[in-house]
Amino acid sequence: MTERLVPTILTARLKLRAHVAADFDVLADHWRHPDVIRFTGGNERSLQDVWTNNIMRNRGLWQVLGYGYWLVEDRRTGEFVGEVGFADFHRDSEPRFWNVPESGWVIAPAHFGKGFASEAVKAMHDWFDEVCDAEKSVCIIDDENAASKRIAAKIGYMQKGTVLYRGEEVCFFERTRRS
Repeated sequence: MTERLVPTILTARLKLRAHVAADFDVLADHWRHPDVIRFTGGNERSLQDVWTNNIMRNRGLWQVLGYGYWLVEDRRTGEFVGEVGFADFHRDSEPRFWNVPESGWVIAPAHFGKGFASEAVKAMHDWFDEVCDAEKSVCIIDDENAASKRIAAKIGYMQKGTVLYRGEEVCFFERTRRS
């Protein structure tokens, strides 16, 4: 991958855009919400982690990998909807899946059940299929996260087994890029 600016993606209802410093407060609130962290390790993020993981890292992924995470907004209201994107976190998992774009999505609880996650995840994969050189992407999903498993299936992910991550078995999915 080559260095890339964060593209803005517009869908019928959403705007996927680069993270900026002004997003800090909304992200700090987001990553303290129990429904947000339930399937992402169960721990609230400290203010420092929000800054380094959600603002700085998410921008840096684009510079290093040529892909990364977007902040998602409602186009009509400008309201924060969530975060979606691709990364290579070099997770300490068994087995490892390094050097493959890993997709992820976390939607704000106020927007659960509105189809925003499906819309954003489809948009980011449409971008991936058009722009990225990688032949596949992967994702990991907590076995109890039925909503994310449905979204993954809609976009073409197939469960390939499980991986051990942070002492827990999580479902491992793979998707082949569409030409």
